[in-house]
Order: sequence, then structure tokens, then C-alpha cells
Amino acid sequence: MRKFFLLVCLLVSGLLSQGQEVELVFQDYPLNEVLLELRDRYNLQFSFDDARLRKYQVTVSRTFSNPQSALDHLLKNLPLTYEKAGEVFLIFDKLVVAELKNYRLAGHFADHETSESLPFTHVLINGHGLMTDQKGNFSFVSNTDSLFRLQASYLGYYQLDSLVHAGTAHRFLLVPSTFSLKEIKVEGAQVVRTLQVGYTPGVMRLNHQIAGRLPGYGDNSVFNLLRLQPGILAAGEQSNDLIIRGSYEGQSQVLFDGFTLFGMKNFNDNISAVNPFLAKDIQVMKGGFGAEHGERVGGIVNITGADGDVDDTHLRLNLNNMTLNGYFSVPVGGKAALVMALRQTYYELYETGQISIGSRGRSGRGNLVDRNLYPDYNFRDLNLKLSGKSDGGDSYSISFLQGTDRFTYSLELSGQQSNLLYEDKENNLQTGLSVIYNKGWKRGNRSELTLAWSELESEVINLRQTGRQLPVDGGRGSGGPGGGSWQTSVNNFNQNKIAEAKVALKNQLAVSATQNVGLGGGLYYNQVHFVEDSFQVNLVHQQIDGTRLFAYLEDQVSFGPQFSFTAGLRADYPLNIEKTYLQPRFSASWEMNDHAKMNGAWGLYRQYIARSSVIDELGNYRYLWAVCDNEAIPVQQSQHSLLGFTWNRNDFTFSVEGYYKHTTGLTRYVEDANVRNLYEGKSKSKGLDFLIRKDYRGHSFWAAYTLSQTMEQFAYFTADGWQRALHDQRHELKMAVLFQLKPFYLSANYVYGSGFPDPLVENSENFERDYHRLDVAAVYHLPIRRFALEAGVSVLNVFNYENIKYANFIRVPDDQDATVNLHAEAVPFTPTMFLSLSF
Repeated sequence: MRKFFLLVCLLVSGLLSQGQEVELVFQDYPLNEVLLELRDRYNLQFSFDDARLRKYQVTVSRTFSNPQSALDHLLKNLPLTYEKAGEVFLIFDKLVVAELKNYRLAGHFADHETSESLPFTHVLINGHGLMTDQKGNFSFVSNTDSLFRLQASYLGYYQLDSLVHAGTAHRFLLVPSTFSLKEIKVEGAQVVRTLQVGYTPGVMRLNHQIAGRLPGYGDNSVFNLLRLQPGILAAGEQSNDLIIRGSYEGQSQVLFDGFTLFGMKNFNDNISAVNPFLAKDIQVMKGGFGAEHGERVGGIVNITGADGDVDDTHLRLNLNNMTLNGYFSVPVGGKAALVMALRQTYYELYETGQISIGSRGRSGRGNLVDRNLYPDYNFRDLNLKLSGKSDGGDSYSISFLQGTDRFTYSLELSGQQSNLLYEDKENNLQTGLSVIYNKGWKRGNRSELTLAWSELESEVINLRQTGRQLPVDGGRGSGGPGGGSWQTSVNNFNQNKIAEAKVALKNQLAVSATQNVGLGGGLYYNQVHFVEDSFQVNLVHQQIDGTRLFAYLEDQVSFGPQFSFTAGLRADYPLNIEKTYLQPRFSASWEMNDHAKMNGAWGLYRQYIARSSVIDELGNYRYLWAVCDNEAIPVQQSQHSLLGFTWNRNDFTFSVEGYYKHTTGLTRYVEDANVRNLYEGKSKSKGLDFLIRKDYRGHSFWAAYTLSQTMEQFAYFTADGWQRALHDQRHELKMAVLFQLKPFYLSANYVYGSGFPDPLVENSENFERDYHRLDVAAVYHLPIRRFALEAGVSVLNVFNYENIKYANFIRVPDDQDATVNLHAEAVPFTPTMFLSLSF
């Protein structure tokens, strides 16, 4: 009973203490002494750090309903809190959770001399790597420090290494490693890097500044440089398309300022669709590229055009054996620049000459006979571009291109009993227009809106007339009374037009120091128009449209400075097919140390327009654009896998990358007896790309070797299984060297290819004719005050090796039992000269 009574008293005492009023009247009194006063006056118990609480002064005059209310008021604005353990009030410091603050760094990279933006600049911030967008903009976020160590590199420019504070409007100017000095002579070594490889899977960056020192400088320096890279076919001198890692015609895309160049038609690789004065950055994606790109199952070449100088006027003139090329840049309003470039052939490039043609009958016997060939060629193009920046740092550009070429030739074959007239005419018109607006947001994120349209219209007219004098008297005569003659004629007209419109919005979000997110979407519209006439009788007239929506999401995460992983997903919805195609893509990079790096990638890719091949009854090939509908023309699908290793030290680079591609949905028309049948096929490509490069005191050397195989399978094959594709070539070796001996620049390049298995060349499926071509060049550079004068000479195919041009074989009937194979000769021994003036 005593224990029970004592317990009741304690409970009542506790309840009374909880409800008793507490009066506090203190003026600038230490908090520890206030608590001691409360302890003695109200019989309370406290536990606290006396020295800690002595620092805080208390002023209060108020009555509280209980001790807890009094403590809440005393500690309200102090970094202190309390808990009650039994009858004891424990007073201690609050646990302060530090608020994470994001520090953002965003800015823009440009050329120090011309203010040209530098797209796809490699940037290293606090050990984390990233790349700027096509306008040279970037953003980065950190929650640890507002001071950043920034390192940047760009092909042909000195590296930047600096400490910068957080901010979203930085402008970084990189100094070019090759430039003209006015009235000052500087002696010293310069490092001119020719390319970047191995930073990301399957991607190469090319320095177009050095293309002017390579042989063949003039109107095709962009693709002269491309053809010397591993994985891009050089042998055969393909002029209609780029063949990248076994891709077929139409499977690789060339982008210029955001719009597609469908035609790269030129004759003998002398003039290309891109003006070399305008090519500022060349990015080659040979395979395994991210979810942002999704228009092709092959490779992508992304060319960024020059923006012009907002501070000064520039003029460049170039005269060579083939064209007159002019470039003009003028500031507009202080924050924009207008660029104009024009090329024009100023005389007929090719004169009437003699060519050797192989004439082969059904018996297999053949000989070489000189025939008269009458060629005619003209080319012109125009580029216009307006680029600028707003007061808020946003950038914009409007780019326009139109190019046209006309190539015709006629061939007369005359014999004792027969004659042949063959005429071939081809007209091409390429047009492109793009509007790009790049927006920078306050938090450092960026958005880019692209509106683009491009169109290629091709017309091919083919006329063939064959005549034969019939003998009399059982073949003992060739004319006269009783004799006769017969004549056959073919007059074909083909027109194929393809157009593409694009609206695309992409966003780059710097989520944290280790994570970047890219997302976007848009719409594509394609239209294909095809007309085929024979003797002015319409055989085919089709117009097919295709619209598709797309969206993508890509997340790049860095696990420390050594390892990064990117996962992406692209979704396409063609409205004419009413089906969603998902394409997952993954890539990873591992920096093993400061010099070695490994890359890998895997992904699915689809293509919704196709360039189908057509084989006529004589075995001739031609190509037609078509829109995929999964009925007549299937959607092409390809799976890419690649793995690569790169070693880079002291301006020496060794790179090897292996790849495997499996593609389905190929289409081929086969004509026989005026019947055209469509067959579906598939292909598989595999290979290894090797690259060795060394830069030394301004001199450069590189060697590229590709070991590859491309096989195909179509239902019309007479033999079962896989067969070699027309562009399959097992070995290709390329070497280039550039010497900088101011004011002279000497260069040479050599290409070897093991040949293609094209049955039109010889009567053997295993025929392969090696390709050899050695080019040399010498350039003299003379700066004169504000002017710069350059003169140079190139010799193409120094040893005049008789190479064959890929996919330019024509077979025509010459007699009842014979045919003539016309194969366009690749570049012969060709000396070229140029003179260039700029200020």
C-alpha cells in the first residue's frame, strides 16, 4: 500500500508540474542562469552545456502555461532544441542539415580571330567530360564549389586551361594553331591536330583547316579528307553517296547546317556538294551513335557551316582548273554576319577524246577498240547564311544552299556491218534551307529548335539506237538489191525527286556534376516523286508521302572521371504505317589511364526512306528513292555493335575499333523481259578499323587500314546462301603525310584497295581489280599585310594507274551476239593548279 501511495503521489506531482504556470521576467540575462532560476523556482531538472548556453542573452517578460511552452519560447530563435527524458529536460544543439546549392557554369566557345562559334568542342570541367552543341554552347552544374577548373580542346586550336567562377554567360575564345601573322615573324613549333578519334564510340572529328594542304585542294577538299579516314570507302571513287562500314546507297546521311544533302553527285571526285570555304566542323558518326540521331541505318556525316565574322569583312577568291570560287562575309548590325559563297565552272571541263572500251560477245571473245566520246559538264552552286546572337546570348542562323549540275555524253560506235549511238544525260538540282534557334535558359540548360527543308531532283535521259546491215546471198554481200537492214531504238526518261521537311526540338539539361539528360522530339515529312517514260509513253508515275513523329530521351551518367555510361531510347511513329518503333541504344567509355581509353556501343536503328537498286535486263544498276510503307517497301532495320580502344600520348594516336552490323529490309528491282520484280534482302557487315597518327612540330602523318566484309542475300539469287555485295572490299589502306616548311607546305596521300566483285567488269564472279592512287601537292603561302596569297599545284594519280570507278558500269548491246561494257575511268593522271587570295 505504501508503494502504491508513493506512485500515485509521483503521478499527481508530475501532472501538477506539467500544468503549472511559469513566469519569466529577465532583461539581457544569460540563458544558463535563466534555466538555473527555473530549476530552483519550479523544482525542474535540466541537463545542458553551461559554457555553450552562457553565450546567449535572454530578454523576456511573460507568463507561460507550462514549462514546455517556456522552453519553446526561450529556444525559438536559437540553434538549440530539447527532449524530455523522464523528469529531465535535455538541451542540445540542433542537427543542421546543410542545404545543397547548385552552382551552374554555362557559356559559349568561339574562334578568337573570327568569332566563329566552335561546335562540338571537347570540355573537361572538374574532371568531368562533356561536349558543346552545334553552336558551341554548354552547361554544367556542381553542388560542391562555385569555382571550376575548365579545360577545352578543339581541332586546329590551342588548348584552354583556366579557373572560372559560376555563371551562365561566359564566352571562351580559343586561339587557332594555324593563322596568318601580319608584319610579325614568329619562329617555333606548332601542333596541328588532324583529327580526334576515340572520345566517344564510333565518332571521329576532322580538322578541315588542314584539307587545304592535301592534294586535290579546290572544290572537293571536304570529301578528299573524308576518303582518307578508316571505314569510309575510297577505292572506286564513289561519287553519288558515302559508303561507311558496308552501308548501301542511301543508308548514310550527310547533314549540312541541319538539312540533308541527298545528292553528292560530281564527276571524277573533282567537285562536291559542299563548298570547302564553308565547312567549319566535320563530325563523322560511323555507327553506334546516340538516340538524338535516327534517320539512317548506316553512318552520319554532320557538317557545320561557317557563321561569318561579326566584327570584320572578309573576302576569299579561288581559281583552279575547274571552277571559280568566291566567299564573302560582312557584319550586319554588329551582332550578326552574312555569308555568301558561289562556285561556277567557267569552261567545259572535258573535251572530245578517245577511250578504250571492251567489246565482248557471247562466246567470251573480246578486244579493245577506240571509240569517240563527246562529254559535256556544267556545275554551279550558291550558299547564303545569316548568323547572329541576341542581347540575351541566344544564337540563330538561317542557311540556304542550291546546287545544280548537268552531265551529258554521247558515244558513237561504227563497224562494217553495225553502228551504235548511245546518249546519256543527267541533271541534278539540290536545294536546302534551315532555320536554327539556340536558347540558353537562366539555370544554364539549353534548347535548340531546328526547321529544315531539302530536296533533290534528278533527271536521267537515256537514248540508244542500234542499226545493222543485213547481208544478201547467204551472207556473201553486205548491201545492194535484195539486201535489208534493221534498227532498234530505246528512249527512256526517268525523274526521281525526294524532299524532306523537319521540325525538331532538342534540350540539354545539366542535372548534376555527374549527370546530363538530353530529350527532344519533332516531326519528319518525306515526299518521293517518280516518273518513268519510254518513247514519251508514261510507264510509271507515282507520288508517295510519309510523315513520322519522333521523340528521344538520353541519360549520360559519370561514375567518377574514368567511367561514363549513356542509355538512350528513341521512338518513331510513321503515320502511314501506324506503328511505333522503339530503338534502345547504349554506350560506355572507360578511361583506363591518362592515355588509354575503351569505348563500346550497341543499338537498334531504323530507316523510313530507301534508295532501292534497279537492275535492268542487261545487268545495269540504277537507284531510286522510295518511302517505306511496310507493304511494297519495308522499313529498314539495323543492329550496330562496336568496341574500340584508343591510345593517345605525346601527339601520337593509335586506335582500333571493331564493328558488326546486321541489316534487314533491303529492296532491289530486277527487270527481265519488260517485267519488273521486287525482291527483299538483308546484309551483314563486319570489320576492323585501324588508325595510326603522329603530329610533330607542325608535321602530320597518319595511316588507316580497314579489314572488312559485306555479304548480302536476296531471293532471286541462283545460288543459295550469302554472296558478296557489289561494294564489298576486303582490304583498304590509306596513308597521308603533311610537311610544314614555311612558307611551303608539302603533302602526299596514297590509297590501296583490293577491289570489288562486280560481274560487269569481267566475265568472272571472282574478278577483283586492285585500286592504287598516289597524289602529291605543294602549296606556297605568302601573307602580304592584310592579304594572304596562296598558290599550289597537285598531281592526282601520279603513276596513272588505270582504276575503275565504282557503280559506273554501263552495258549496251553492240551486235546480235555481243555487248559493250562501258566503265567510267576513275581519276587518271591529273595535274591541277589553284590560286587563292583572301583578306
